[in-house]
Amino acid sequence: MAAQTLTARSVADEAAKEDTADDSAAYIKSNLSKLTDPAEKRALYAFLGSLQEQLSEFDDARSSYAAAAAIAAGDATGMPKKSSEQLVLDAVRCTLSTGDSATADSYLNSAVRNSTDSTIQSYIKLYTLWSSLCRAEKSDDLAEPVVMLKAYASLPSMAAVKPSVLLTLWYITGDDAYADSLRKEFSSSPEAGIVTGTVKILPAPFWYFIPRKAAALPAAALPAAALPEIAAENDVNVDAADMGDSTKSAVPDSTESGTDAPKAKKLQLGLFREKANADSLVSTLTNKGFKPYITTETRASGTTYYIVVIDGADKSVEDNLRTAGFEFYPVF
Repeated sequence: MAAQTLTARSVADEAAKEDTADDSAAYIKSNLSKLTDPAEKRALYAFLGSLQEQLSEFDDARSSYAAAAAIAAGDATGMPKKSSEQLVLDAVRCTLSTGDSATADSYLNSAVRNSTDSTIQSYIKLYTLWSSLCRAEKSDDLAEPVVMLKAYASLPSMAAVKPSVLLTLWYITGDDAYADSLRKEFSSSPEAGIVTGTVKILPAPFWYFIPRKAAALPAAALPAAALPEIAAENDVNVDAADMGDSTKSAVPDSTESGTDAPKAKKLQLGLFREKANADSLVSTLTNKGFKPYITTETRASGTTYYIVVIDGADKSVEDNLRTAGFEFYPVF
């Protein structure tokens, strides 16, 4: 393909022919510098960001979205239309997924704050609150955000993000009233699918950073020895949910629909600030016949987390984990 004929659409189409999503991303990166038209380059950066986000490469996705937002140009032919404001919010969502609330706040306090678009403003308010939740260290820190979320749920100006508001309330409080509202008011939404268990969520580490009320913690999945410390230190073993752009983050559960799905490389069962709690969960899982181990990851905040995982396995292992009462999410 001659360099002068390249467009964002043609590069995206060729990338789709690659064997894996990682290969597709690599192909797009190799062609970005060949695009000379600002609109085409902007669209391809945005497309790359979307692909990287789906691959859970959140920091790379943030960079791609930010690069797209920084290019002053219109939309490219044949590519999804996105305003620069929307791209900034995409960058915010991905930044939160790395646990970097400070950078997320810097994006939120940029020119996007002056948007006259009511939907953009509703997302700014929601993401600002998510950022504050990301900084919460214990369940007591949830009191003020919960009050704000309840207020948002009743404001007409926040209607565009109400499903995400209700899902956030349900996730951190464990109050089924919010799940009931989702099922009744937004029955066809991905958020309703999450609470009913008919939708599987792509992994988003952001949600591991949010403390949860005791009522929201899945007791069957928590090692008994860790329970007292969990209440005090926010070392929680929870499931993750990416609730930003739900049209991209939620995918049908292949066990329900019969559709093909990529196999997970690992199953993540918990993320802890204290290694002792990770060790306790490993012991509990081992005693139940599983083969867990611990990996570590240092987030943008500088904090090291201990992650309990099991290598990707067939569906029977996932079924056995669910039967034993353990929550987990696949890491692809």
